[in-house]
Amino acid sequence: MQEFIDSLKRGEFRLPVCTSCEAKVWPPSYYCPVCLSNTSLQIINTHGTLLYFTISYLKGMEGCYGLVEMAGIKLIGSFDTSELEDGLQVKMVMCGVKPEGTPYYIFEPIRG
Repeated sequence: MQEFIDSLKRGEFRLPVCTSCEAKVWPPSYYCPVCLSNTSLQIINTHGTLLYFTISYLKGMEGCYGLVEMAGIKLIGSFDTSELEDGLQVKMVMCGVKPEGTPYYIFEPIRG
């Protein structure tokens, strides 16, 4: 879905939402898997819950990664901190597309 990628390249996370039944569609698609209607990209609340996390020590992929549930979808993002715990409230602070074409999502804990 090129529109989705274009929004990521601008640093904006927009999610396809069904124009008929309002289902959130993930992974992104032009069509709703529930009712087969068209979707349109919409700005959503990017606050969510960290379900699980892990720390990678693989060369070139070092860092903290976690599965986040937000707005009814689940996606994997990275964190700039290792002070994490399952169930932590988080927010997306950055998104984009790496030079090789891979999308990325960066989250941070919501403090106080």
